[in-house]
Amino acid sequence: MPTLGKVDAVVTDPPYGIGFTQRTTGAKIKGDDRPFDPTPFWGSASEHLFWGAENFAAYLPRGRWLVWIKRAVEIAAPKSYGDCEVAWVSNPGCIKAMRLISDGCIRQGAEHGIVRLHPSQKPREIMEWCLGFIDGRTILDPFMGSGTTGVACAKLGRKFIGIEIEPKYFDIACKRIEEAYAQPDLFVEPPAKAEQTTLAI
Repeated sequence: MPTLGKVDAVVTDPPYGIGFTQRTTGAKIKGDDRPFDPTPFWGSASEHLFWGAENFAAYLPRGRWLVWIKRAVEIAAPKSYGDCEVAWVSNPGCIKAMRLISDGCIRQGAEHGIVRLHPSQKPREIMEWCLGFIDGRTILDPFMGSGTTGVACAKLGRKFIGIEIEPKYFDIACKRIEEAYAQPDLFVEPPAKAEQTTLAI
């Protein structure tokens, strides 16, 4: 990150420090065995969006909260995972929520029926919604995972920089993001090709 200079916004789903283990596969998140501290990122950008921020809220200044409601019926039988996920955004404003069902095998949206490539992968529609709360054009995701933030940037005509420590997920992200920039939304002005994406492992 020190070699990148300042970007417009850091938008990421970092390891939360909760020791997550995927229930069905036993997959873990690298770095999730220790608390996450967002403060090293403050100097990297003027805007920030962090998923899982309720787990490190003590580090966060005033901002707004976004809520992704994942379950179709909140009063159904209790499950080991939450009814929703929460993101913190540095830009002030009121709390906003979006319902997009992702409850086990029941999933709505463009990725319905598609196998997830990362244990904590967000739907593309959720990341596109998040970027609607970010003004900046150049987005950095320092915990890129399978590249969903980059795919969302491609679809919205933003520039993207991604960093990922796991080679397997880095390769998956590169493929997904390259395909997304190759098939842009016809109604969205794409970024200049030479500037559209930078990926680092």
